[in-house]
Amino acid sequence: MQHPRLSATDRQRLRLHFDAIRDAETTMTGMCSTVGLDLTALAALATYRYSSRRTDEMVRLHMSLVAMAFACNYRRAASLQWGDPYDMTIYDVPSNKERQWKFNFISHRMQSDSGIGSDASDPLAAQAHAEVDVVRMQTLAAGLDHFKARGLADQCFVMWTNNYADGPFHSFVNVPHIIWGSGGGYLKQGQYVDAAGTANNRLLNTLISAAVQDTHTTVEDFGDGPGGMLDVVRR
Repeated sequence: MQHPRLSATDRQRLRLHFDAIRDAETTMTGMCSTVGLDLTALAALATYRYSSRRTDEMVRLHMSLVAMAFACNYRRAASLQWGDPYDMTIYDVPSNKERQWKFNFISHRMQSDSGIGSDASDPLAAQAHAEVDVVRMQTLAAGLDHFKARGLADQCFVMWTNNYADGPFHSFVNVPHIIWGSGGGYLKQGQYVDAAGTANNRLLNTLISAAVQDTHTTVEDFGDGPGGMLDVVRR
């Protein structure tokens, strides 16, 4: 800046350049930091022992860590299993206050890990399941707030799905998916999409292509089923 051969215009250009670099550094520092993390709770995980009432708390903590890892470019992909096929989580929702059934019983509509009831056979369990769904979506939203706070909505995507479409019958038809974030502008947002019974490999092809679009390649043949992508979710 002080070199005598620089003109006033050159100095102005350099100042704009330096200011732009500083703005980028400030932005990256804000995204890549421990701000927003519950460091005390995360440190306590070193001695954590399973609790049937803390599943959603663990989900929120891990989502906050993934958001930081993405923002700091430590990782480009992550997976989180929420519960398990024999989910022992106990949700204190209104319809489960007295029973204190674990979530797998609620899903099966009866106190069994293998038997199958129905909504009609146990409407209280069906109501409890609906209430648990609300709690879980609130947990998901709280976790996604960490991604939003770090400016990741247009830089990545988060997919939530379930292993079954319904609890009692374990159907694989119309399994719900929620996709948050546009994956760098690759994916549609803010709408409900009916995939019309399409095999899920087309959705996975689309999501993988969104994740690697900076390599200028697409994926058309991941998994079993007809190839191609699910155009209804692409911008």
